[in-house]
Amino acid sequence: MQIARRAGWLIKTLAIAGSVFAHSAMAQPNYPSRPIQVIVPYAAGGTTDLAGRIVAKALSEQLNQAVVVENKVGAAGSVGVSQAVRSAPDGYTMAVSGVSATLLHQLLGRKLPYDPQADLNSVAYMGSSGMVVITRKDSNFKNLRQVIEHAKTNPGVVTFGSAGNASPGHLATEYIASMAKIKMTHVPYAGDSALMGDLMSGRIDIATVGIASVFSHMSAGSISALGLTSRERLASFPNLPTVAEAGLSGYEADIWNLLVLPKGTPSQIDAKLNATVNQLMADKGVREALLNIGFTARPMSLSEIRDFINVERVKWGAIIRDAKIKID
Repeated sequence: MQIARRAGWLIKTLAIAGSVFAHSAMAQPNYPSRPIQVIVPYAAGGTTDLAGRIVAKALSEQLNQAVVVENKVGAAGSVGVSQAVRSAPDGYTMAVSGVSATLLHQLLGRKLPYDPQADLNSVAYMGSSGMVVITRKDSNFKNLRQVIEHAKTNPGVVTFGSAGNASPGHLATEYIASMAKIKMTHVPYAGDSALMGDLMSGRIDIATVGIASVFSHMSAGSISALGLTSRERLASFPNLPTVAEAGLSGYEADIWNLLVLPKGTPSQIDAKLNATVNQLMADKGVREALLNIGFTARPMSLSEIRDFINVERVKWGAIIRDAKIKID
C-alpha cells in the first residue's frame, strides 16, 4: 500500500514538473523556433488581408522565421478568430481580429464560438483605417456641415448607405447622427461596392465606406468625399477634412486590426510580439506600405491596447443602444 502511495505521488510530481517544464519551454527566449501561422478571417485581396500580409512579411523578417498567412473566411471574421482561439496557447497560431470580431458581434448579441473578453489575448495593434463619408460628384452637398444642416431641418429625408446592417459604416454614420442630433435613413447593401451604383445615380444621398474600397474613385475625382472618420487627416488626401473638423469635436471611428492569440499564451511571448510589432509600426517601409492601402500605423503597449478596447467597447455599445440597432 505504501509503495502504491509513493508511486502515485511520484507520478503526480512528474506530471506537474512536466507541465511546468512545457510551459517554461514555450516561454523560452528562443521563440519562435518554427513557422508561425497568422489567420486572416477575411477573403484574400481585401483591406484586412493586405494589411495582415504586410505585417506578416515584416514580422517574418524581424523574427527570422516563416510567418504563413491563411485566409479563413466566415461570419464576419468570427470563424477565423475562433480557429486561432482553439489552437494551442504557444504563440505559433494567431489571428488578425478587427472591430467586429473583437467586440461588435458581442455587443449586438450575436452567438459566437468564443468569448471576446475572456478568450482573446490581444498582443499588438496593427494599424487603423478611417472610413470616408462620400456623395456623388454632382451632389448639392459640398461638405458634411451641409448634410448635417439639411438633416436637422428635414428629419429622415437624408438617406445613407453602408455595407450592411450593423456594419462599421452603418455604426459610424449613426455615430455622426447621434453627435449631431439628427435623423437620417439607413439603406443597407451587401458590401461597399454594391452601393456605388445607387450613390452615383442619386438613389441614396451619402454613404460611409472604407477608404480602400473607394481609393481609386477618390484619386480620380469621380466621387465627392465629405469627411474622414479618423481623428487625423490622411496624408494621401491632405485636403479631406475629418468629421471632427465638420463640427463634431472628438468624433473618431476607425476600422482597426489587432493581433490576437489564445488566452494562456505565456506573457513572455505576448511581450515579445508586442515589442516586435511596435517596432514594425515605427518602421518607415512598413508605415508607407500600410498607408498605401489607407492604413495608419500606431504602436501601442499591452496596457494601451487593453484601455483602447475598453474605450471602444463603451463607445460602440452606447451607439448601438441609442440607435436601437438590431442584428438581422
